[in-house]
Amino acid sequence: MSLQELGREGEALAVAAARAEGYEIIARNYRCSLGELDLVLQRGHTIVFAEVKTRRGDRYGEAWESVTLRKQKTIRKVAIWYVREQDLRDYSYRFDVFSIQYKNGRWQYRWFKDAF
Repeated sequence: MSLQELGREGEALAVAAARAEGYEIIARNYRCSLGELDLVLQRGHTIVFAEVKTRRGDRYGEAWESVTLRKQKTIRKVAIWYVREQDLRDYSYRFDVFSIQYKNGRWQYRWFKDAF
């Protein structure tokens, strides 16, 4: 499985997990000049900006560990842009991380809600 395929499969797992908990997917792979948002979810009056990180193993640490302070800052900037563009100012917001691992033919994930 290529890295792109791994990423797509990991994102599909995150989408399925979010839907299973009653979240609506309002955007996938949103891009603007500031960067990208992997997933934008909504449940009730809460908008969730979710970063999805997928790895084949834990040789270099868990996937969530790659969401550095620098990456968080970028996600926040893109989220602000998205909120203004979509006129979503009347909602509450949260930043989540899906840490997904594919190891020994099995998928595992951890969903860190309100991660940063």
